[in-house]
Amino acid sequence: MNDYIARFRVNDFEKQELKEHIREVQKLAAAMGKRVDLRRPVSSKELHSDKKTTLESTLSLAGLLHDFGKYSIKFQRFIHEEWRRAKEGIESKRQSGIDHGVYGAKYIYDLSEKYGPNGRIVGELLADVICYHHGGLPDAEDFNGDSLLLMRLQDENRLTDYEQVKVAFFKDLQITEQEIEQLFKKSIEEIKLLILKSSTGSEAKNKRKNDANFMPNLFIKLIYSMLIDADRLSSMCYETGEDFASYEKAQDEIQMTWKVYNQKFEEYLSRLQKKSETLEDTGKKRVNAIRQKISDECFEAGRKESGIYTLTVPTGGGKTLSSMRYALEHSERTNKERIIFVLPYTTIIEQNAKVIREVLGENCDLLEHHSNVTEDDKRMLDSLGEERDYRLLTERWENRIVFTTMVQFLNTFYGKGTRDMRRMHHLLNAVIIFDEIQTVPVKCMALFNGAINFLNRVGNTTTILCTATQPDFSNISKDISLENVKGELINAVEGNFTQLKRVEIKNCCAMKPYTIENAATFIWEKKAQVNSLLVVVNKIKTAKDLFRYLQKDKENVETQNIENVKGVLVQDTRLFLLTGDQCPEHKKDVLDELLKALKKGEQVLCISTSLIEAGVDISFEAAIRNMTKLDSIVQTAGRVNRNGERDLGYCYVINLEEGSYEHMSEIRLGQKWSNVIFYKAEQEKKDILLPELMKEYFDDYYNDNECSGNFKYPIDGGRRSIYELLTLKRNQTGPKLNWKIQFKRAAENFKVIDEDMTTVLVPYLEEGQELMRQIENVTVYTSMAERKELLEKAKKYSLNINRYKFRQIYDAGGITFKEDMGVYLLNYAFYDEKEMGILLEADSDKYIM
Repeated sequence: MNDYIARFRVNDFEKQELKEHIREVQKLAAAMGKRVDLRRPVSSKELHSDKKTTLESTLSLAGLLHDFGKYSIKFQRFIHEEWRRAKEGIESKRQSGIDHGVYGAKYIYDLSEKYGPNGRIVGELLADVICYHHGGLPDAEDFNGDSLLLMRLQDENRLTDYEQVKVAFFKDLQITEQEIEQLFKKSIEEIKLLILKSSTGSEAKNKRKNDANFMPNLFIKLIYSMLIDADRLSSMCYETGEDFASYEKAQDEIQMTWKVYNQKFEEYLSRLQKKSETLEDTGKKRVNAIRQKISDECFEAGRKESGIYTLTVPTGGGKTLSSMRYALEHSERTNKERIIFVLPYTTIIEQNAKVIREVLGENCDLLEHHSNVTEDDKRMLDSLGEERDYRLLTERWENRIVFTTMVQFLNTFYGKGTRDMRRMHHLLNAVIIFDEIQTVPVKCMALFNGAINFLNRVGNTTTILCTATQPDFSNISKDISLENVKGELINAVEGNFTQLKRVEIKNCCAMKPYTIENAATFIWEKKAQVNSLLVVVNKIKTAKDLFRYLQKDKENVETQNIENVKGVLVQDTRLFLLTGDQCPEHKKDVLDELLKALKKGEQVLCISTSLIEAGVDISFEAAIRNMTKLDSIVQTAGRVNRNGERDLGYCYVINLEEGSYEHMSEIRLGQKWSNVIFYKAEQEKKDILLPELMKEYFDDYYNDNECSGNFKYPIDGGRRSIYELLTLKRNQTGPKLNWKIQFKRAAENFKVIDEDMTTVLVPYLEEGQELMRQIENVTVYTSMAERKELLEKAKKYSLNINRYKFRQIYDAGGITFKEDMGVYLLNYAFYDEKEMGILLEADSDKYIM
């Protein structure tokens, strides 16, 4: 057989030659590996060299060997038969039943035996990456202590035609074994330097040892990320007819982008400054002057060297624009490849991205990555982990500017499968801005810090930790803390807080918790004093229940024609609801309508969960916050009198009964230490918004045994942790392996949010309903370009729901699965597009089977 093919396109049946695909992947992977500078820091006296060494040879070798096994006659017969079936109009795709990854893995593993211990270290690493380049990295050992990799390599049933495959590979690619050995020898040196560089950083020996044993899981994932991204990119470009070279921008082209964006940004700020000078409102003028000062200091800080920094700015201090100004200046000066904003909630992505587009232009190279539309589910993979075509369309983060969430960031390093990890290498040589850094879940603390330390050492990445309520991640626990934090980007942090004081927090908690009825009475009392009021609670159910109760108040007033002051007030008030049960487009529409009402000075009452707290640029006259973590209370206060519209606004804290917090330990713990700080502030007559009290709160919070015992993501009832599973085991019981890391078990247990979440596509308004109809009509013959466009549109209508809600709606016939696209679709009857969003029970008036 001479007609070796990798795949074919279903829309025109054109075949891609296997050697063409392999060479493309090799070229792409090598280019990605070349971006990793393995030289030690200039400050390091030992083993420093001016000669640049990268991972180019390692990735070139991985790319060359990844589809070695597709030269199997069995595979070729299968793919040619699939081509014939497709031409005859047979839609169903079959499973190949052929383990093509094991062939290249066996070749490199056998070759490594010739090169001693260092060779075996590299051989095992590459064998893992190549063998499992579909389906995700494996555990080193099964529950019996046997090596999964070695069992696969030694399974003769998988490799009956190994010698034939080997001959075909070398003949078709016209390459010699000596050329591969040359690459392998270079790879040994590269991996040696990678190990050294990734473990360099900490001064304390005991910390360094523990930390050094955690780093291998990350650099193996980095190599894996580059290989699978190169593979998927080559495949996708063939399917869509795009040129893969267009995805890899030259450095001078990137530099020009930063220069143009920087110029646009400065022109925008100049217009803003002139507009501010014409303001008559002295309060707004004062706020704008402080924002300008912070912005100017961030611009100057852009000249600093790469590293980890904090940016502590009071709520409403212009953090989004100031941090972006820093990032553009720093990227231009230090040749960074992209700027990534990591936000706590999907809600604020669109609003913040909209601000940046207004500055840089609608066509700027900006990606909003809210969540994954396709699901990583076992049904998406065949028996050998061969992925469906739509998996080629997952987000890569190749854009110059990316807005995403903390969930997506952490999933990139620790999530299961390949969907998220393929973009990990795009975090190298970047500026990453974490907005509201205090929202990192406690259980993810060690994993987060490990990822940031790795990017700092190996990735030449600059990290900015932004918030008004700054925790100290460099001092939480000696073996997992952030290292080499270079300090604040701006000056006079405490002075900024004093000058920007626009709100006072009042503790209105009662001896007996508020009921919904008590809370409603309190809400209407405070609403009578202002035009606009925000109420923030801890649970979606509470928000919905409270909203319904307040709606009934309105209905009662209207039907009974009450003429007193309360009646008139309630009747004229517009109610708004914001929760995680609404899709991004739904939340955007609510926010847009809310902002219009506020601008007009209408009577407004908004009930929300915490999603409104972080980064949403909105201003109410007053707010009510249910007791929670102190940083969340401060963030709610930051939505009050944001632009200095009045002398002082108020944020009232109450203790509304919301049921058990058994699965919300961070809120329970936060309430405990918030009460302590409130008591202290009242006794010492201090402003609870001062950074010194926030620091004391975080010290108490993180040192609480219930909190500090969870830093490493405990599993199995606390008997072990994900951090432990991902830490290299040095004790050599069982098969002698160099990389004893339990990748798969760690990934299967990892969830940023405690609840098991599944993404569903919802039929919000006519556009969402039409999109769902188009997706339902997708077949195996639908082109990759069309699928890509549909999944892009689907982001706005996708929603993450927990296992309980998913199961209840699914059992009621409200959710179906579209296998050709890998998405779950919600029935029209289970979504209220007016207010509530997701419904657990169908609306009988619009139920469609």
